Amino acid sequence: MTSSGNGLKETMLNKIVASLEIDQKANQKMVEKQLHRKTLILVLDEIDMMFKKSHDAQSWFSTLISWADDKKMRFSMIGISNCVNYDNANLVRKLAHAPRELAFSAYTEEDILAILQARVGTRIIDLKALDLISRRVAASDGDVRKALEIVSNGINKCADLLSEEKLSRVIGDDDECLPLVKLPHMMRAIREGMPMRYTDIIRGLPQAAKVVLCIAVSLSKAWGEGAVIGISTLKKYCVEATYHSIMDEFSIGHVQNLIEMLTDAGLLVAASSGQYAKFRLGVQMDDVEIALEQSLLSQEGFYRSLYNFVRKEYPDGPQ
Repeated sequence: MTSSGNGLKETMLNKIVASLEIDQKANQKMVEKQLHRKTLILVLDEIDMMFKKSHDAQSWFSTLISWADDKKMRFSMIGISNCVNYDNANLVRKLAHAPRELAFSAYTEEDILAILQARVGTRIIDLKALDLISRRVAASDGDVRKALEIVSNGINKCADLLSEEKLSRVIGDDDECLPLVKLPHMMRAIREGMPMRYTDIIRGLPQAAKVVLCIAVSLSKAWGEGAVIGISTLKKYCVEATYHSIMDEFSIGHVQNLIEMLTDAGLLVAASSGQYAKFRLGVQMDDVEIALEQSLLSQEGFYRSLYNFVRKEYPDGPQ
């Protein structure tokens, strides 16, 4: 039984009455009387959602718990919840007097990706986009329903941007148009469906600070998340960015100020200080890429070249 909204108590009582095979007009007292003679096991899916959808949920839930606690009543209840650490889940624990719990591991990134591939495939949606969603949802709460919702939103965003001609070609099974839904569409869907802590901070940075942050992301991608990056290395690639017209010419002191700005915002974390200071990313790489979709992807050539160069010249990490 799934917990639903309006008239929660009445709806559930009607289903209990039907299961007990008694008079359809039976009230709560008649049900309680029957439960002294007949066995009923109530399985309540999304039990934590009860308290979001109904004002009388706490009172009715307490009644169900009292039935389960009554040794003379042949009634047991199993509650299923996708969330174990949220307020409503804790409310369930409180009202149920610390019930027995059996916790299952949340879906991993690999699990979510496999489910998405089985549901939507990779013909219409770029595999990189599905990879990104899988990482983000697995890092959040592993709720595959959220992943599917984001996929649906991303598809809608892609469809909204398609011309009628291209849409007709896709409907006509034109392989040249595929995959149709790409990383930028999913990034926008993720921004809407999964608000992130640093999004507003990153998007509000000056352009030069965004470039420094993007360079740090590219280096971290090449060397692995958590890689320590020297300030001299950041300065070196900032100079390179000026040659590609991505960044205005600057002074060394300017780069230092930008790094301090990013550190103050928690986007970079100091690993050491002094003349040869080193830093590492203080935020997940995906967060930066999603927040700076336009800044990062519109200049993909530079960042891709930087990534490939670093992987080739320094495969074992920073020197």
